[in-house]
Amino acid sequence: MQSVFIVPELPEVEHARRTLERWLAGARIDAVRVQDARILDVGVQPARVVRALTGRRVIAVDRRGKWLRLSLEGTAGRVFSHLGMTGKWVRAGVEDDAVRFEKVRLDVTKGRTRRSVRYVDPRLFGRFVVTNEDLPIWSELGPDPLVDGIDVDALHAKLAKRKLPIKPTLLDQSVLAGVGNILATEALFTARIDPRRPARDLSRKEVAALARGILRAIDATLAMQGDGETIQYVEEAGADNPFTIYGNEGTPCPSCKRPLSKMVLGGRGTVFCVSCQR
Repeated sequence: MQSVFIVPELPEVEHARRTLERWLAGARIDAVRVQDARILDVGVQPARVVRALTGRRVIAVDRRGKWLRLSLEGTAGRVFSHLGMTGKWVRAGVEDDAVRFEKVRLDVTKGRTRRSVRYVDPRLFGRFVVTNEDLPIWSELGPDPLVDGIDVDALHAKLAKRKLPIKPTLLDQSVLAGVGNILATEALFTARIDPRRPARDLSRKEVAALARGILRAIDATLAMQGDGETIQYVEEAGADNPFTIYGNEGTPCPSCKRPLSKMVLGGRGTVFCVSCQR
């Protein structure tokens, strides 16, 4: 397996949302513990988070792009969670000790079931934000392919104004929320589009193929996660790389069998086939 690194993108975060919805929607937060205050915004004290959340009921778990939002019952209250590079939400027993890399702990009661839901983050690039209104970054995100679908005409019009290569353009979260390096790499290969081409040069037909490729990559990545409760990352011990071309530079192209190439575009490693992608 090639050396690859996954930052959680739309499918991984959607998997986390679905799991958190099962665990938390309708649950009452009985106790809160912030194990590492660095996960909070600068200046926010753990005691403030504990006071804001204890006794509140979670009424919904939503996602836009790579962000999760827990909406709380009663006076306007929201919790925003970003998984950073390696963050996960995991389940544990209420009596269990802190798990490795644990940053935040929510002990909850849902019906007759009590459980402890923990946020773990080895690299500490995630965020845990308690607020009374939506974060600006949440409101400023572009259309979410899974929540909103992809309007091909609107996407084509947006790309027509961009002169940067299509690959880094797709990573702009104001274009399509949640699309990251993996989804963009896989979708461009499926659509047979060279990642170096200026975004504004794509035809409507090509944009339609790209939209299909993005949705196909999302479905495939969600399926890779299976029925497990926590996200599985490629770099974890014993994991395989399940992607078509991402992280597979130097191996035969699945279509033409020529070695896949890799270059850096917009500061991100980009795998592609010089023969198949035009």
